[in-house]
Amino acid sequence: MEKERIEELERKISSLEEDVARLKSLVYKTNSPRSKTVHAPPKQCEETTKLPAQTAAKSSQAIEEPVDWEKVLFQTWLPRIFIFVFIIGVLWGFKAASDYGLMNEKAKVVLGFVVSIGFAVTGRFQIKKGRLVLGRVLVGGAIPILMLTTFAMHSLYHLAGPTLAFILNASWIILGIIATVFYRSQALGIISAVGGVLVPFLIESNSPNALVFIGYETLLYIAFLYVAIKQKYSILYVLSAVLLNLTLLIYYSFVGDNGVKELLGMAILIQHLCLISSFFLSQSVLQVYAFTLLSSLAVTYGWLLTVFDDGTTTMVLLALVIIYAVRSSKEKFEFFITYLIVAVAFFIHQLVDLREGVILYVIQGLAVYYIAMTYKNLLHQLFSYTIYILSATYILVTPIEQVLSLPTLNWLVVLASILVFIWISIQKTEQDEHDTFKIGGSIVFSILSLIFATEVTAAGTNHLSANPQTLIMTVVWLGLSIAAFVIGSLKTFKTATYIGVGILFLTLFKLVLYDLPFIPMAIRALLFIVLGAIGLIISRLFYKKK
Repeated sequence: MEKERIEELERKISSLEEDVARLKSLVYKTNSPRSKTVHAPPKQCEETTKLPAQTAAKSSQAIEEPVDWEKVLFQTWLPRIFIFVFIIGVLWGFKAASDYGLMNEKAKVVLGFVVSIGFAVTGRFQIKKGRLVLGRVLVGGAIPILMLTTFAMHSLYHLAGPTLAFILNASWIILGIIATVFYRSQALGIISAVGGVLVPFLIESNSPNALVFIGYETLLYIAFLYVAIKQKYSILYVLSAVLLNLTLLIYYSFVGDNGVKELLGMAILIQHLCLISSFFLSQSVLQVYAFTLLSSLAVTYGWLLTVFDDGTTTMVLLALVIIYAVRSSKEKFEFFITYLIVAVAFFIHQLVDLREGVILYVIQGLAVYYIAMTYKNLLHQLFSYTIYILSATYILVTPIEQVLSLPTLNWLVVLASILVFIWISIQKTEQDEHDTFKIGGSIVFSILSLIFATEVTAAGTNHLSANPQTLIMTVVWLGLSIAAFVIGSLKTFKTATYIGVGILFLTLFKLVLYDLPFIPMAIRALLFIVLGAIGLIISRLFYKKK
């Protein structure tokens, strides 16, 4: 009995052990990494699928977010406009107080400094409260009030000499630069730049120094250019360059020659070199930098013509050409090529007279066209067309008065350049465009060759009577026709053949409609026989080709 009870307990224990083992296996399967891997992906895929949709929804929601005009008008532009209104009111208040005897001069100066300090403190408080635009406008408004107060103290009330006034105004400009950088406000920089430019005009001096004035304006420009580059303020970048040129122009209009030309020229060259350096050293290609430099190049050349002699201007332009010829990074290479094109055009204009040097412009137009077609640059193509067409047109409208003359040489260069133009186009374009350039260029070349031959023949036979002139002209036209046909036959260039036939028909029309009254009967018969024979021979050669 006892034995059976022990055996039954053993069976139960064995059964329990099997159940525990099954439970363990189930628990293991449930908690195993494989089980997690199997069940996790659907959830992850679902979440991954949801994420782009949520991102797209957020981005579309950001794009479609309406403009808050209330914020733009009342928080951004309202304080900017009315800060000037307030400053004008303060000036009129000082004037009224002076007129009615309510305030003496020292009190007005003290009050001006107090108001400007109040503006700066209030602006700082508004910025801390998160009202950035209003705060920056108030801080910026403090700068012109400080400068106007200094001006009144020096020029109107004579409470300070020119040296102290200059030092104070320079200090206000430095504060403006510091505030521009500290508050990251371009508006502050613009206000400080405008005020800084006006400082020398607000100071009266019995012995004004040109070196001090021009040096101050140049250093001020460099300072604001540096701030504009570091903070990436495009408006301040352009405005500072414009202000320097405008200030120096006003100064030059008042002072005149009076020994300041060289100083003005040096200031302008320093500015242009600063613009070159800023564009060359910038990590990214900024369009505003590029076009400001291009505009500065044109303005600089105008200044050079005004303040320097021809020799100095030529040397400076040569130096600029060398600088622009140095290749920079790939991203900026096409920009520097543009500057090089313009600088070379100015250099040619400076080096030779237009009548004598127009050939150089034709060559430059071809060179620029080759570069434009090589780098597929539309802007350079426009430059090349402009330079080439203008220079070629100038040559074509200049009459040829003698066979051996400069206009004749210019014509020959234009005709040769058309062939080079066709060659460049064929080399740099797709195969299906080749025939267009061949046919179009050949027609233009033929027409101009006919005009050139006519002008040269007329210049060489102007001492003869009408009959010999007409006869020689007809013979020259026939020669051109034969030459075109021969070229077309030898080079298997059908277009030249067709052009030769076209010139042949033009010669026939000329002979019938114009030449007959001037040619004797015997010569007339000979010309018609020759013309007819040439036509028949050409026709026979066409059959031979077939």
